[in-house]
Amino acid sequence: MTLEDRLRDWGAARGYGLAVADIGVVETVRRKLEERRASGMIDAGFFEENLTKFRYLEGASITGPAWVVMLAVPSPISVLPVTIGSRTIDTLIPPTYVRYNATFEDVLADMKANALPTDVEAAVLKAPLKSLAVHMGLVVYGRNNITYRPGLGSGHQLCGYLVGTTLGTGARPSDPRRPETMLERCLNCRACLRACPTGAIREDRFLIAAERCFTLHSESHKPIPAWVRPPRSICLIGCMACQQVCPENQGRLKLVRSGMEFTAEETEAVIAVGRGLTLNGPGAGDVAKARTNPAFVSARTKFDDLGMSEDIEVMGRNLGYFLSL
Repeated sequence: MTLEDRLRDWGAARGYGLAVADIGVVETVRRKLEERRASGMIDAGFFEENLTKFRYLEGASITGPAWVVMLAVPSPISVLPVTIGSRTIDTLIPPTYVRYNATFEDVLADMKANALPTDVEAAVLKAPLKSLAVHMGLVVYGRNNITYRPGLGSGHQLCGYLVGTTLGTGARPSDPRRPETMLERCLNCRACLRACPTGAIREDRFLIAAERCFTLHSESHKPIPAWVRPPRSICLIGCMACQQVCPENQGRLKLVRSGMEFTAEETEAVIAVGRGLTLNGPGAGDVAKARTNPAFVSARTKFDDLGMSEDIEVMGRNLGYFLSL
């Protein structure tokens, strides 16, 4: 049994999608993205802010990485109720945000313990995982440039790993000419295009205008631009507009309760801290004071449990933004 067979058996038992390729796929994807930036297909500002942070193979923590293992791990939409005055609102957290970083480490530990021989090294890969996963055939793009996996729809988190050379895997060499595929049903469907509140999904090209995507602005510490039209669903971060209407997701996206609920005091405290992203000078002291509020400390602990405390400012800003509309 090859190492790839072992990995596939392990992944199948957990409901993961899996693809394996030689290390050359990393350079292929890096080069393709650079070509798109140079041609203007990818906005230069978006590329600088979002695609230059990847390390690719630089500083790999294992000796002689030879294979890339890509996984599609099921990830549901989480519901987080927040109380505003006398009302309780169900806010949404789209797939992948809850315990995003922790999932990489959890899956890696499980893979090492139950799929890899003890003398085979593995480490998390810091690279554009969507591009890699599509190039490797693990997922396909939708018209919205979100990736889809059979049986999971867009409800998955992509996890990428480097694996060392001790055993052969049977993995096929990467083909730099391999096309990046789109769902066949997208050819005649415009549901996501019509649903996108900011016009980021384009009729005239395959790549979306990522710099217009509401998700990008909801994750940024910069103010949400005045021209942005908000989606209908209140997401603490990200956006579900295109995924909720997608026919490919019907019956596939899972909705789960987060197990958390914010009191009115906690909600107000989080919104108050979120104001720090838009305040300078007068009022900034109130934000600093809000951080010591016991209600904020309590809310932060809940976000810690969700693995999302590093995004607490933007989530507070976003919640205040939706409630002000």
